[in-house]
Amino acid sequence: MTPRFFYFVICILALFASTSCTSIFYYPRIPDRKFYDPKQAGLIQEEIYFEDEDHHRLHGWWFQATKEPNLGTLVFFHGNAENITTHFLQFTWLPAKGYSYFIFDYPGYGESQGGPSPKTNLMAGKAALQWVHQNKDARPLIVYGQSLGGNIALKTVLELRDHVPLRNLILDSTFLSYRSVARTKASEHWLTWLFQPLAWLVMSDSYAPEHIERVSPIPALVIHGQKDLVIDPKFGEEIYEKLAEPKEIWRIESGTHGNVFWTDGQSYRQKFIDYLARPKTVL
Repeated sequence: MTPRFFYFVICILALFASTSCTSIFYYPRIPDRKFYDPKQAGLIQEEIYFEDEDHHRLHGWWFQATKEPNLGTLVFFHGNAENITTHFLQFTWLPAKGYSYFIFDYPGYGESQGGPSPKTNLMAGKAALQWVHQNKDARPLIVYGQSLGGNIALKTVLELRDHVPLRNLILDSTFLSYRSVARTKASEHWLTWLFQPLAWLVMSDSYAPEHIERVSPIPALVIHGQKDLVIDPKFGEEIYEKLAEPKEIWRIESGTHGNVFWTDGQSYRQKFIDYLARPKTVL
């Protein structure tokens, strides 16, 4: 093997490694495909279209509480892959418990215009919270972020905490640093193991949440399955350690990635409702 050819192979492998790391963050997969109809779950959605600050047309679904009294509104920042037509299934049970919820797609996902990036995802998150506050529920909102959505939700809350009233922040199976996750994923396969430093270099944390202790006094709940093979539980522990009180962590021993409400006989659904019913700190 000549030195030039060896260098070429290294460059190709480096490109493969960096692409693999990036793909764990943005994978809409047939962006405009509709996977499931809410009617199949006994729900009726309201189609919502709103804009971010760059005037990208974004799409979401509003699900009205079906039980009185209406106890509040949850804004769901969903995880990676597919779009809201799959991720809405996470909370099909919530309207019957007295809570409305709103789920939206990031740019490039579903019917939302534009392309996903840390910057555009953050703009979408901010636009979603502001839209719900201004158009649906002026009360303090519950923010729930799962996987990639947890990172976006956390950054959004840090930027809007003084502008939109917030009641709770729930971070499910998520992470703080894009770089750290990329490096961890690179370390899990022999082909990319040597490229861990490269994975660190090609990813940027310019839009990663920092100084997350500033979430306080909004109550924060960290949820992480201890058998999660997608986002290592160590990242949930890191978030919990850096948050300030009031905070709580649920370590789901039988949990995998983002399945908290479908594991252990669905017992965590009632535990979650009980958690939301506690006295709240309003900011």
